[in-house]
Amino acid sequence: MLTAKQNVLETLKPDGKPDRLVNGFVPFVPIMSDPIYALLRGNRVKGKTTKDVWGTEIAWPEGQHAAMPHVTNENKVLKDITKWREILKIPDVAGAGKDPAKWETAKSAAAAAGQNDKLSMGFMGTGVFEQLHFLMGFEDTLANLLEEPEAMHELIAYITEFKKTQIRLIIDNLHPDVIMFHDDWGSKYNLFMRPTVWREFFKQPYKEIYGLMKKHGIITMHHADCYCQPIEPDMVEVGIDIWEGILPSNDIQQIKKDTGYKLTLMGGIDASIVDTPDWTEDVVRAEVARACRDYSEGGCFIPCLTYGGEGSIHPGVNDIIMDEIRKQNKIYFK
Repeated sequence: MLTAKQNVLETLKPDGKPDRLVNGFVPFVPIMSDPIYALLRGNRVKGKTTKDVWGTEIAWPEGQHAAMPHVTNENKVLKDITKWREILKIPDVAGAGKDPAKWETAKSAAAAAGQNDKLSMGFMGTGVFEQLHFLMGFEDTLANLLEEPEAMHELIAYITEFKKTQIRLIIDNLHPDVIMFHDDWGSKYNLFMRPTVWREFFKQPYKEIYGLMKKHGIITMHHADCYCQPIEPDMVEVGIDIWEGILPSNDIQQIKKDTGYKLTLMGGIDASIVDTPDWTEDVVRAEVARACRDYSEGGCFIPCLTYGGEGSIHPGVNDIIMDEIRKQNKIYFK
């Protein structure tokens, strides 16, 4: 029997031979105790509204899986994109990560993951596109891509360098097996912009971001719980190994074929069906079985909810999901 880590590595190969389905995030150990995470996301508290180090208002209502930006015309950090150099001050991640003692807890967690044959996973929330709309709001972000392209290219390059500094600190201190990067590029059924616009503004930054990780042998995991099928080949080209959070609104089997099984797809279980206030065990098990049946052929698939981390909003749902995945193994790995 393969170890949990070996089974993940086999799942990622186009011609791999895993001996069971990877059960969601079970073999991944997210490291969220490092000083960079504390600086950038450490003050997010469920049930409260706070401000992050960029000055963006962050709200985390009760009953929601994660915190979200609350950007209005009155509170937005960047009201005029042409003045971004005057207004923005990049968070000092290098200073936050300077004290070795502040890395000890995270280093211990990463080492423990390896000792347990699991994969340590650095976590980087708020990707390049998300950072833009955190700062200026969603409408201004999309409008500025069209109306102020020069300023947007400059700001995107600035944010990209900031992200690369963060990556280097995580790699130098934690040496993780995986880094999970979070950036939603669409809604349930559409990209937020035309593929040509995405390629013009975001493809090269992500080549740099994921290229830096790949240079150090890191498995790259990109969370996007949205529709990204029109840019599936680009996701491979920029260096993404795992597309985490893939929604069933994407044609998951077709994407695997189109990309030559070079992109492992993680998700596929429809949270709108299973993670509801009136959930039932039968409905949860049926949806998990459907996802495994529809998407397991050919490998390169990891079944889980699409939230960007382990767990469900409603207690008990994720436990049943994991149990049903174990049962499905008896069907697909006899």
